[in-house]
Amino acid sequence: MKLYLVNLLLLIFGFSTSYTQTGPAGVGQNNGTTSLKIWYRTDFGVSTTGTSINSVTNAAGVAALNISEAGAQRPTLVTGAVNGYDEMSFSGSNRLRTGLTLTTTNFVNDEASSFVVCRAGNTTQTSCVYTTDPLVSSTRFTNHIPWSNTVYFDIGTCCGTNARIQVGGLTGLNNYSVWSYDALPATGKQLYRNGTLLQSRANTTVYNSHASHRFNIGGNTSGTNGFVGDVTEIIIFNNKINSAQRIIIENYLAAKYAIATATNDVFDEDDAVNGNYDHDVAGIGRVDASNIHNDAQGTGIVRILNPSGLNNNEFLMWGHDNAYLGALETTDIPAGVQARFNRVWRASEANTSNTAVDVGSIDIRWDLTGLGPVTASDLRLLVDTDNDGIFSDETPISGATSLGANVYQFTGVTAIANNLRFTLATINSIQTPLPVELINFNAQLITSGEVKLDWQTASETNNKQFIIQRSIDGYEWENIKTVDGAGNSSVILDYVTFDNKPHSGLNYYRLKQIDFNGKFQYSEIKTVNIKNEKTHIYPNPSNNIIYIESEDLKLEDIYIYNMIGQNLNNIITMQRLSDTKIEIHLERVPNGVYFINTNANFYKFIKE
Repeated sequence: MKLYLVNLLLLIFGFSTSYTQTGPAGVGQNNGTTSLKIWYRTDFGVSTTGTSINSVTNAAGVAALNISEAGAQRPTLVTGAVNGYDEMSFSGSNRLRTGLTLTTTNFVNDEASSFVVCRAGNTTQTSCVYTTDPLVSSTRFTNHIPWSNTVYFDIGTCCGTNARIQVGGLTGLNNYSVWSYDALPATGKQLYRNGTLLQSRANTTVYNSHASHRFNIGGNTSGTNGFVGDVTEIIIFNNKINSAQRIIIENYLAAKYAIATATNDVFDEDDAVNGNYDHDVAGIGRVDASNIHNDAQGTGIVRILNPSGLNNNEFLMWGHDNAYLGALETTDIPAGVQARFNRVWRASEANTSNTAVDVGSIDIRWDLTGLGPVTASDLRLLVDTDNDGIFSDETPISGATSLGANVYQFTGVTAIANNLRFTLATINSIQTPLPVELINFNAQLITSGEVKLDWQTASETNNKQFIIQRSIDGYEWENIKTVDGAGNSSVILDYVTFDNKPHSGLNYYRLKQIDFNGKFQYSEIKTVNIKNEKTHIYPNPSNNIIYIESEDLKLEDIYIYNMIGQNLNNIITMQRLSDTKIEIHLERVPNGVYFINTNANFYKFIKE
């Protein structure tokens, strides 16, 4: 994990529950109109060159608070490191920061709620997770430091020991934790770790002179305060959210990153015994009449609202198993249903003691944007009411109505209860097919001069062909490849082709799908950066010895792979001739085509 936490910021808007709650776990909106101001997460808007992070888009929708870095100070992206999600890794000499200084447009006083999922790689040295600019100022808007196993949190004038959060004697700081921090002048400052309150202090300082400050992750890179550790997600509101919302977000983060919640564990469908429903977790709940959240969607397509019987300390949360989002399941379905989503959701309906409760009837909405044509009367809600993991023995629930903008609602649903699974189905796979035709589209650099382009379709109707288009600026596009489509198909199909002559620098790729009647649509855009490195592999083709030489970077971590991806380092011998030249002996390697991986780039060579 890397480290600690939050202080933070403030501002001007509160929540508006009249709009879809698309913020973390369904708290706030992600369009910049609510108090959610910062939302950095590794599964959204991360741009990299190799493994170096160039920038992270602010998922809260406040573009001025996007973060970026250049040169050697960029942190590293480690893929699949935390429950399948990526992490941002900081070594003490790198950072990410906003390009603009903070203004009172976004932050105005010392009220805030923040969340950080991180771990410390070094708890015996000063490590800044958030800091301000100038770094040497004695008054800092944010300042979070784990140092000698002590965690500091503050918002306001720096270093007032009677006001700041300061917790020592903590263990396990090198493991991931969910740290949540609240600040409000009337109620003071509170720090929680994995749902447990660590400390509460009176709020005796106010600091709003932040016009000269920039928000940073990674801290001081010019001195000794560089952050050493890993971060997966950061969430900051510019007001103090209510206690029900804090519990909901803590459970969302704990589920997503497989972290045990010590207190208020109201969602246990993320546990392995319950099937690991870890994804797009969201929830509604109530602590008391003043601390309630009764409308949520989050990052997924399911929105639940209007509970009729939500009482104190009761919550309803849900997540899914990350199966394919399309109606390709045609076996485990009730009579009268033609297909259902492969993806399945599961709900926890429990109180803060994790005892099953009943929050009453609910309205459940499905955002089916991008899932093809839909007739509301074709939709069926399937609930595994006997909790046997099978839907074919259930009674489909009808009555969906269209709310416009591709949103469909089942009103007054009572079938969903604690630990039950649910999903969406269609009774007419032609009229309401539901699967996304294009499952994914990927562009990947596989050698220094070759880009692999692959994609999958779940179904095809009247599909003539695909055209791969490339651009150097994202505006002007050229056709580089044409691949025939399948015409009509109801099974998953895989496609692959290659760009053998990419441009030096940044290449943009997109897929244009064309029907026989001339209609077409585009995929999302993918980017590949072809660096003009001065790296040479010679002789190529080679016999028993090959050299790798680089004019401008130190060669490290050399790996040799065959055509099926097997690592051959155990049968080769490497000799470092200098920092920029390596000799590789290939006597035990059969003739054929191979790949050398060094510094996150691949190079192809032939032994003959």
